[in-house]
Amino acid sequence: MIIENFVSGPLNTNSYLLISNNEAIVIDAGGDMSELINYLKAKSITPKIIIATHGHFDHILGMPQLKKFYPSTLFIINEKDIDLVKDSKRMAISLGVEMEEIPFPDQFIKDGNKIILNDEELKIIETPGHTMGSICILTKNSIFTGDTLFNETVGRTDLGGSTDFLKNSLEKLKQLPDELIVYPGHGNFTTLGYEKLHNPFLNGEIDLSEL
Repeated sequence: MIIENFVSGPLNTNSYLLISNNEAIVIDAGGDMSELINYLKAKSITPKIIIATHGHFDHILGMPQLKKFYPSTLFIINEKDIDLVKDSKRMAISLGVEMEEIPFPDQFIKDGNKIILNDEELKIIETPGHTMGSICILTKNSIFTGDTLFNETVGRTDLGGSTDFLKNSLEKLKQLPDELIVYPGHGNFTTLGYEKLHNPFLNGEIDLSEL
């Protein structure tokens, strides 16, 4: 599987394009999708699914643009974040960011769901905390963590989330293999093994329940 990263939007969101042969999936449409769309055109590929790791505006800002170019592509998200999706335009405008109306999701996903990309399997893991509908997407060699887990830090919980839920979600992630490459919603790529050693929210230096 080929993984391409496109950084866009006012908060420098990582939008990922996963390609297996002639099929593709987009994870998080964070802003202007022109570069990603041009890449797809050059490869003559139409994405089959756009997955949002959660409902904050900076992870779905580019959804209308993608849907205009690829109307048959499915927009999927955890249903627990549907209110955030509905409120995303207001939130964006309050921060001075112009945003089109976000289309209603085509399907909802939940913990344990599997998405097949040609010969690759993507497993959905619910990781509430940053938002109540946050998910991670697990593949054979990598995990896409949205704003649940970053390089040496974690996502905030004051915009529709829960510190207690995030703590439990991080415990869930700690059970996964060290060698997994972590592709976060913002910032640098890392590995789960590195984060277990150096991320203070995973190695015990900071206890979320005490914040």
